[in-house]
Amino acid sequence: MNTFDELNKNETKSKRQQILDASYNIFSRKGFYKTTVDEIIAVADTGKGTVYNYFVNKEQLFYTIVKEKHEPFNNKLKTIYAKELTAAEKVNLMVKAFLEFYDDNIGLWRALMHEIRAMSPDGYSDFDENQVKKYRQIVLDEFGILEDVLKEGIANGEFKECLTTQASYGLLSAVIVMSMQDLIQERTLEETADVITNIFLYGLANR
Repeated sequence: MNTFDELNKNETKSKRQQILDASYNIFSRKGFYKTTVDEIIAVADTGKGTVYNYFVNKEQLFYTIVKEKHEPFNNKLKTIYAKELTAAEKVNLMVKAFLEFYDDNIGLWRALMHEIRAMSPDGYSDFDENQVKKYRQIVLDEFGILEDVLKEGIANGEFKECLTTQASYGLLSAVIVMSMQDLIQERTLEETADVITNIFLYGLANR
């Protein structure tokens, strides 16, 4: 590849990233519905033709951001799952990873949850059924990795028998509420992860 081709490739990557960065900021503040392509164009300091050169429409742009944010996070969860640790230690690390992810992307997460209505099939969305399904699957894949850890803990006798799907949803609901309601307060993410994990695994009751 000659110098001209390299410069052209870098410029193309830069423009695409510029559009994604601008879109991420606006979607995170205003949500999907209230965000317009014209706003994205203004913030990205580019032309409408350039935006549509990379993305077919606003929904594809939103999906690209969601997917590119979630892919490294999903890989991080898979890495934790593959570690030679106890199931309880994996749960703790995953809770911390979820807290970090939501803390870094809380605006985008709110926008996404609005569109898929916290995975409720009867809520209103600006997306059609197939679009909702593809976003929902991204979230379900991540929840599923946590559920696999719970199943592993049950199989090796570390955890007692339970409904693992409901348990994983319950645990991550606590994580989401802590993030969205800004309940972390003075604690570090590590301390918050410890609190959530300990309550989930060992409860509040004296035994």
